[in-house]
Amino acid sequence: MSALQNLTTSLLHFASATLTRQGAKKFVEASRDIETLQRNILKDTLAQVVGSESARKHSLTADMSVEDFQKNVPITDYDYWHDMIVEQQKTGKPMLSTASCDRYQPTSGSTSKIKWIPYTRPFLDQADEAISPWMSDLYANFPGIKKGRHYWSLSWVPSDLRDAVSDSINDDLQLLPWWKRLFMAGTMAVPEGVSRAESSEESFFATSCYLVAATDLSFISVWSPTFAMSLLQMMQEHREKIAQVLDTGTWVAPFDSLKDLQAPVNKQAAAYLRQWDGEVTPAFTKAIWPKLALISSWDTSSSKGWAEKLHALFPHSGFQGKGLFATEGVVTFPMGDDYPLAASSHFYEFEDLDTNEIICSWDLKQGMRVRPIMTTGNGLLRYATKDMLEVTGFINECPALRFISRIDGVDMVGEKLSPDSAVKLIDHFSGVKGMSPVTLLALPSSDVRSKPLYALLCNGGSEAEAARDELSALLEEQLCQHFHYKLARELGQLGHAEMLIVPDAMEVYTEHKIAGGMVAGNIKIEPLVLWQSDQLPTAIRAILQNSNAAEAGA
Repeated sequence: MSALQNLTTSLLHFASATLTRQGAKKFVEASRDIETLQRNILKDTLAQVVGSESARKHSLTADMSVEDFQKNVPITDYDYWHDMIVEQQKTGKPMLSTASCDRYQPTSGSTSKIKWIPYTRPFLDQADEAISPWMSDLYANFPGIKKGRHYWSLSWVPSDLRDAVSDSINDDLQLLPWWKRLFMAGTMAVPEGVSRAESSEESFFATSCYLVAATDLSFISVWSPTFAMSLLQMMQEHREKIAQVLDTGTWVAPFDSLKDLQAPVNKQAAAYLRQWDGEVTPAFTKAIWPKLALISSWDTSSSKGWAEKLHALFPHSGFQGKGLFATEGVVTFPMGDDYPLAASSHFYEFEDLDTNEIICSWDLKQGMRVRPIMTTGNGLLRYATKDMLEVTGFINECPALRFISRIDGVDMVGEKLSPDSAVKLIDHFSGVKGMSPVTLLALPSSDVRSKPLYALLCNGGSEAEAARDELSALLEEQLCQHFHYKLARELGQLGHAEMLIVPDAMEVYTEHKIAGGMVAGNIKIEPLVLWQSDQLPTAIRAILQNSNAAEAGA
């Protein structure tokens, strides 16, 4: 970077740190009276809903109490709102809220393969109430990020959906207030235009080029740690092509659809790639990004092991786990060593998972295990997530919560498969070539397979076994109908799906459960289960070791 660019970046960081500090002070002050804060947020949200079809359906008024609101609106999920969202998206009628909605963000569903979440300006303003104190905390605790450029992993859409959505879907800068758009545009190592490539692979390649060129990189923010690992793998596998781009400033085939986006140039980085042996090591990451001060990613539940592997590759950098940010809204964000409820953002209730009682945020007690229920500025009312959280303490009156796991479903790298999805797969393959599917297995990476993958465990004979590669391809095809699974495959985070066909699949399943401590009579066949690599039965391990289908398609 030139001296002028360095100065501009430093000034933007200074301005951002100053402005976000105000947001942090506002949050801390509001945390002293959570009940008043939350009741006011509900009132403001209902004021936007009044006049919509939802307000008519639920008999809502702007000044109704929390208690009356709870009586009038049931606990909901996406299916509850689906028809109204489709109608609003199609006609522009105010079905959920009177606030205008120019963007519907796609994400995975359970009974519906894609959920479209309305992003209204009030909703985005609510989300920003959590972003400012988080960013202020980052500047305070990781001062190294005040220099150099940042990489934020923004929205990615699978290749075959890119022509079906508006440009705004892939332009996350439009979600931010004007000053944050200015800051991001001036400090981002990777321009948001890479998300408009023709395919996920091309976006991935371009991202890798910009990152290798950004030797002043000081902050990496990704959701899944496997996403960052896949970027490193892209650099490893395509280092000569990346070096060619950095040498010439021109995109190379087959990654050359981004003709309107200036390719990065860094001849010194290109020379380093050409003499690099391809091994991703701490020495490599420090040589490429010597000023990296912080990596932020998921680091709990099934992401914990991957986060540890990622951090081990960057010992010169700090590491911070994510809060609970979902497409539907924000629940917690990092602040120091805690993850406080984003109490200034949405209106929250919680289901106590021990008693099934619905309680408000100001009634939470330390040690409770709860499920969040959000009412947000886009008109999604009393929307229950599938997350289990534990109350770990308080910042003033604001509860801090730790993510434990998804309540149902499996989410190894962000693919978000649900039991409902697994049931449909089991039904789809039941009887095919004489098979009887038992369960869909989520298999984390292991000494058998380098990438996590999904496998359908089936009873089957010689006919099915002879067609196993073909059936594995069909399973992969079915799984790729799910938004985030397909995206994870395109980004190299998951291996190819496998059919595990054995003559005694039910016995394999029950023996695995018994070995894990379950009583034979209490074993319930679950449609979707996670099996750790050190727990794999011999028969399953043998099939995976002898198969080349997954690795060939990975």
